[in-house]
Amino acid sequence: MKNPAFRVKEYKIYSDKIASPIRIAHISDLHEKEFGETNCVLFDAIERLQPDMIAITGDMIYDTYTKQPNNTYIENIAAWAPQVAPSFFVTGNHERVWPEYVKDIFVQNGVTVLENKYVPFRANGVTIEVGGVEDPTVDKYGYQKLHFPQDGRFHLLLAHDPAPFEDGYVKTGADLVLCGHTHGGQIRFPGGKAIISPGDHRPFPKYSDGLYTSGSTQMIISMGLGVSVIPFRLFAPREILLIHLLPQNEK
Repeated sequence: MKNPAFRVKEYKIYSDKIASPIRIAHISDLHEKEFGETNCVLFDAIERLQPDMIAITGDMIYDTYTKQPNNTYIENIAAWAPQVAPSFFVTGNHERVWPEYVKDIFVQNGVTVLENKYVPFRANGVTIEVGGVEDPTVDKYGYQKLHFPQDGRFHLLLAHDPAPFEDGYVKTGADLVLCGHTHGGQIRFPGGKAIISPGDHRPFPKYSDGLYTSGSTQMIISMGLGVSVIPFRLFAPREILLIHLLPQNEK
């Protein structure tokens, strides 16, 4: 699905732990970017996807060291999301100076904030577990505090930074991890991968965007919606993700 300002990219994840489809809208790295007045264009696009869940993986704030976070901007998102579908939030690195301030806004508006824990989520007759970890800049080893139970349910993990994937997130017992942080590199070769990425300034970072697999765990990285440091994107389209969790027999 195309939009002048962003795209909707879809992924299908099949699992024998899923008995009926679940639709997850994933947004990340807004950095106070607005799409239409009070984000009406963004909100309308997500509502049209009819998600069963909304996952928000951090970086609402544009300037990490702001004297005061943009309360109006954050609250607008926090108040809207749970009216559409049950919503979950984890911190990003740009929340590291103001983590409790930002988390409180989401909590007060009915969004579940996941602080190195998991909760059950039920949709369409299926119960899964949704976990979330603090960004490493908020809690360096937060992912070591979360361990999904071996209960046969599908385990979804929300995180901001993809870097701890193999050494951390995989060990939680997650089936699927949703991340952001990279902005798809923000600057890319035409039709290619990221040249650099926030948090990993080496050329051609290991994790930039798309789907990755380690053992039985998959990770999807959103290219996000906003910008940081460099005030533009080049060949790195802004995006919303729509994740379809589907029964294995529908593959």
